[in-house]
Amino acid sequence: MIRRLKTWSSHAAMVLSVLGIVTFSLFIFEEAIQMTTFGTWPAQQSGDWHLVLEGTDLIEAINRSMKIVNYSVGWLQPLAFFTYRSFGKATDYYVKSLRRKIFAHAPECFVGRRVEFLFTPARIETGEGGPIRLLNGRLSVHTDAMPNTRKIRVAGVVRRDESRAPAGLVIRADWIQPVPE
Repeated sequence: MIRRLKTWSSHAAMVLSVLGIVTFSLFIFEEAIQMTTFGTWPAQQSGDWHLVLEGTDLIEAINRSMKIVNYSVGWLQPLAFFTYRSFGKATDYYVKSLRRKIFAHAPECFVGRRVEFLFTPARIETGEGGPIRLLNGRLSVHTDAMPNTRKIRVAGVVRRDESRAPAGLVIRADWIQPVPE
């Protein structure tokens, strides 16, 4: 009887150790995401948008690693699995919203990157056989067709256009969706 109890307790200790390793690893990922998030706050206050973008890239990389661990072995501890799955989704949202904030303040940080954003052109230029140019401040969105609303959701890669002063940015729209007003 005592022998079976010792065997059972050693098996239970082994299972608890494995579960502890899994949940502790996920906890460390969570802490790393939180520390990086905290680091983006002073960078935002100082207006260092390149540093904020570096922080969002780091948060995204840590979150991706956390999700890999969670979906690989997190199911061994179901409560932790669902908790960290939710944390991963919330982190995705934070990264998405913070990137939108960075783009609003410093779109030049995104040169060479694909972005998605809401856009209301101040003026529209149409040329002979060329794309339609939707202009607003430093941004110029190029598209082949104009949607039937003024406000649009745009996705595309940001490029620098040296011909537009000062430091114009061009987005060749991959897609445009009208936004009802």
